[in-house]
Amino acid sequence: MLIQRVRPLFGAILKSSFQVDSKYLSRSRLFGFRLNNGLTVLGPMAIFPRTVLSWQIHSSDNITADSLTLFRLLEPKVDLVIIGLETKDRKVLNSVFRASREAKLNVEILATEHACATFNFLNAESRSIAGALIPPLHIEVNEDDMLNSKLHYGNLYNRRDDL
Repeated sequence: MLIQRVRPLFGAILKSSFQVDSKYLSRSRLFGFRLNNGLTVLGPMAIFPRTVLSWQIHSSDNITADSLTLFRLLEPKVDLVIIGLETKDRKVLNSVFRASREAKLNVEILATEHACATFNFLNAESRSIAGALIPPLHIEVNEDDMLNSKLHYGNLYNRRDDL
């Protein structure tokens, strides 16, 4: 049952024991996440300081003690699991909290955007953490996001003359 819930993403697992490059979340998208190494993860994911797994759940409604078992079985033990949910529905938050208590995990349940920032901060401090993240349903775009997107795709100075 545990093997059905997660699967490794190719290229995301540390290639050699001499490379120590931590995984950081660059951006959350409606379809998944972008990591600092350029890798894009589609759908929900389980992220650790040097490893990323695809987490086979559809939404926060599907989070149960069984789906969180992976985080309890890890060695060395994880101090904190940061769960990023796509919803702020109180019933869902309560059910996820009950599932984490049943799985005997220390968790922090946040909105996905805040969970990404918290994961990055604690990962930078070399804490023993894990993240269970579900892509958000809505993303608010600001001017900085648009500028970063244009810089990323190299079309900042392209003009559109439709007149």
